[in-house]
Amino acid sequence: MSTPSYKYPLGEGLYLDIFSLDPKIWEGEISTIATSLEGKANLDLGNLSKTIIKKGHIDSIQQLKLIPEQGKYNVPSPLQPYREAIQKDWDSKGRFNGPVLIATGEIANPLRVIQGGYYDFAATKLSNKPADLLPEVYQEGETVGEILTKNGINLEKRARYFGLAHLIWPSNGEEFLLVQRAKGMGIAADCISTPGSTPDLVLNSVGLTKSGFGITEWWSYHLAEEMKDEFNLRWGDFWTTDMLLFDDREMIPFGAINIFTNLSAKEIAERAYGDSRVLKEHTILYSMKSEAINNFLQKYPVLPAIAKALESYT
Repeated sequence: MSTPSYKYPLGEGLYLDIFSLDPKIWEGEISTIATSLEGKANLDLGNLSKTIIKKGHIDSIQQLKLIPEQGKYNVPSPLQPYREAIQKDWDSKGRFNGPVLIATGEIANPLRVIQGGYYDFAATKLSNKPADLLPEVYQEGETVGEILTKNGINLEKRARYFGLAHLIWPSNGEEFLLVQRAKGMGIAADCISTPGSTPDLVLNSVGLTKSGFGITEWWSYHLAEEMKDEFNLRWGDFWTTDMLLFDDREMIPFGAINIFTNLSAKEIAERAYGDSRVLKEHTILYSMKSEAINNFLQKYPVLPAIAKALESYT
């Protein structure tokens, strides 16, 4: 099945191809999206370097080692009421406090982590305003970051869970792919970014040792599940190569992992079109020749962390 698509000029003979994955979004709407976003790039890579810092390079994700700390993460005491309120509110809405790996030190390999939950991240997200949920406890308009600073607590004490950004290279690296992330996503909702994932690993179930270890089998399982959910791809359709490590001082630390496929972006879109699992993640694909990445970044708004990760490829 041919999916609705639109080709938009990026200059210098380069083009942006936009594919709808949602049967409700047709070609006319795609062209409107393209024109409405052009010229709204919000990037200054020099300033991004102050908050989004490249920390290292790993030849493959299988080489990433973990050093676990004993116990579980606890949010700083001034935010405990907010953490409890989030759990009560979100549990009542059917949400789930999924397991996350919280980085406790430098973002490096091996990575020192402690077990945490997604609610811990939500309760320590720097831009959140706890008074929106607990006006009787917190000052109106005051952010989590301001609360931590006021109480003399280092911002690094927040729940910095480790995430993965999936840098997808169709056509064996000749193209690069971005997505319009769905509105309900916990990180980077409703924006142009890469797909990504949260390693929902439970530390005590995978045989961790004090010296750390390579969890090769688990990473393979995780990425296979993610590619199935994101694009209806399976092992054999894609392979992974190296990964860059970043510390985003305002959001979360992450690994930007390169994922290649022989399939073209058009073929990926056709596989994913109308798939209910995929639509929970994203509704539109943006693809371009790899040499067009810089032109795209100069014209379109992209999640800052991803723009910084792409700096190495422009």
